[in-house]
Amino acid sequence: MSSAALTRHLKRIAAEHAILECPSPIHLGAFFHGYLLVVPKFHWVVDALDLQFAGPSQAQAWTRAYLTFGDPLGLVRIIEAAEALLEDPASPVATVCPDIPEMFVEVIVAAVRANRPAMVLGEVTIPWLYNFGLGAQAAIADYFPEIADQRCAQILRFEAWLQNDFNAPGVPWQRILRGFYGPGERAVYAFASLWDQHLGTVSR
Repeated sequence: MSSAALTRHLKRIAAEHAILECPSPIHLGAFFHGYLLVVPKFHWVVDALDLQFAGPSQAQAWTRAYLTFGDPLGLVRIIEAAEALLEDPASPVATVCPDIPEMFVEVIVAAVRANRPAMVLGEVTIPWLYNFGLGAQAAIADYFPEIADQRCAQILRFEAWLQNDFNAPGVPWQRILRGFYGPGERAVYAFASLWDQHLGTVSR
């Protein structure tokens, strides 16, 4: 599988950091992990980045870049390193499973129902969740375009429902949740609960 699609996303983020919610090396890591939900064979990039950034052994490259360089320089450095890896002609060829992957929301909601959201989210926060979803949606658009519009529409319906329910027209869903529930675990649990409520209204 070509690395060109993932490289394009990185170049867009490099040109406009605000594509990420709370742009930082750590939230780029969330984007990557969302992408890996759909195309896990790209995990070699994460392993290679870990070798390039020094820091605590239990931390991945995203955290090490943040600890060493902070924001926004850490984000710039780790994007540059990831692009170099992906553009190397000798880089591994990743393959994608033909089976349609689960929607990122379903994976998160299942983890929350099991009271184990950290199994999916590197940080149990709304910015991490949002950027994880952004990466997953990007990978779906790249490799499963036949369902990309449908999944995007599901998120937009949820967002419109939240805007109406919280009287917050035009406010993105992640910022509604952050504003009403804070950025952390409480908001993540609220996301799962509100998603279920939203599905209940749709099915009626």
